[in-house]
Amino acid sequence: MYSIGIASGYPGFVAVNRRELDAHVPLSWPLFDADGTLLLAAGERLPSEADLDWLFTTFAPHRPLPDGATTGEAAGRTEAANSASPLGTGASAVYLQGLPVPLAIGAWMQVRVSPDAEYPRVRARLIGRAPNGMLIITPPASGDTHLPMTAGDRLALWTFPGDNLYEFNCDVHSVHHGPFDYVVLSRPSQVRETPVRRTPRVDTRLVARLSPLDETSRVSFTRMLADPQDTPEWLVLVRDISADGVGIVVKGPLPEGCHLVALQFRVPIGAEVVPILGMAAVRGVEGPRVDGTWAYGLEFMQMDTRNKAAIRCFVYESRLADPRSGQ
Repeated sequence: MYSIGIASGYPGFVAVNRRELDAHVPLSWPLFDADGTLLLAAGERLPSEADLDWLFTTFAPHRPLPDGATTGEAAGRTEAANSASPLGTGASAVYLQGLPVPLAIGAWMQVRVSPDAEYPRVRARLIGRAPNGMLIITPPASGDTHLPMTAGDRLALWTFPGDNLYEFNCDVHSVHHGPFDYVVLSRPSQVRETPVRRTPRVDTRLVARLSPLDETSRVSFTRMLADPQDTPEWLVLVRDISADGVGIVVKGPLPEGCHLVALQFRVPIGAEVVPILGMAAVRGVEGPRVDGTWAYGLEFMQMDTRNKAAIRCFVYESRLADPRSGQ
């Protein structure tokens, strides 16, 4: 029996009752937090009943409404979650060809009417392009507030495809309200590329699977990837992330002498959900805290270059999506 509470501020999801789930049975649908953040994909199993209890203590698990009842952003997130690759597999974005900026369908961009700085930067998503290089984007907005624009306006745009930060200009070609809302922009011009040496750290709330690696017996990270069933694991909260590492919160202390861990989680990149897998070293510990949990700082030591690029994209897209950034 599903509870009838809809995720606060996020229509399209319904709250899940703890009794509906069994740690030993694959999930029938993806689980999201109340803000729409993907927690676990359909088909995943929870490591234990204790991890299931932790999930409901730390988050407010929701599932999508039945097929046909979910629309808009909720439907997009559900589709991305259902098509997500299994943890441990690689993924890479397909960039549009023939443009002066490396852009992928679904990429987030910050937008501001230029050169007038009266309006703050808001975000938009690339949803298509024309053969002549013109871009099709969602109406730039922050929450329910849309950036006012008309044909002929000059826009300044920022995007981060993975390695460098790009700033460029486009003119508004046309604004459309049917059959759905979208904006057509001119081909990007006046492109400025800024190399990014290090990515900042951003706060987040992601679920990760953590497995301690026995340094004494040198359990092979490669062997763990080949046969993950032999490796113990439990769920942890990723509270912040950068390209160099993460901060996690664990319901109990890591095993004594544990200096290396394997970490698996997913990050949303544009319209995709990318699985991340890496080996990390324990660099700091705080605990037990007031609530009985332990906090650890982890530094990535071994990770596929595509996974590193995905994390960098996630960090910068998180900043692009934050209306406070760039103001």
